[in-house]
Amino acid sequence: MESRRALVDLITTNIQIINQLNKTKMKKNLLIMVALLAGVYVMTSCGGGTNQTVVAANQAVNPFANGAFSAPGFEPDTDEYFAGWGTANGPKARMDVLQLSALTNAQNAVRQKLKHAYKGIVSDYSNYIGNNSGSDAQIHVERAGDQIIDAVINDTQARSLNFSGVDEKGRLDCYVGIRIYKKQLADKIADAVSEDEELKIRFKESEFRKYMQDKFKDYKESK
Repeated sequence: MESRRALVDLITTNIQIINQLNKTKMKKNLLIMVALLAGVYVMTSCGGGTNQTVVAANQAVNPFANGAFSAPGFEPDTDEYFAGWGTANGPKARMDVLQLSALTNAQNAVRQKLKHAYKGIVSDYSNYIGNNSGSDAQIHVERAGDQIIDAVINDTQARSLNFSGVDEKGRLDCYVGIRIYKKQLADKIADAVSEDEELKIRFKESEFRKYMQDKFKDYKESK
């Protein structure tokens, strides 16, 4: 605004000088000068607007702006179920592939957590009933449980599904949440153990079932 005001004052001053001149040639020259100054002002104003337009057009669009999307809060484990989350990033045109990748990542995260928890439970229970650590019975029970855990997790579907907004490169994030219910998992593992009569007796299947249910219920991964 100050530069515009200064230019207007300059033009006004030159016009006043023109009116005081009697010589045609000098008046003509000053008119030309005024016209040139006015032209510079117009070009500068137009150029500034064009630059602003280009800058605005090239600015990246934030997919999370204006409340378009907020990343979901990651669900914790509860007494009832184990929870897991998986994410994947890719082009919007492959949203189906992103959903599958995010689901696989969620399954793998829960798989690692469950197998760690289960191995500790089997070890503690073996000591509880007086079995030697690393015994054949313990190894077979661990193996049977791992197979059940894999089967249950591989059959799990997404419980929650969220997509972010699309960024300036046409990419987005996919978030998938899953749950594995603790009592059902413990029952399936105990059922598998009871199919082997020797293991059923040596590992006291009914006690193991109850022990595993209680330990699963108490187990909650810290965030």
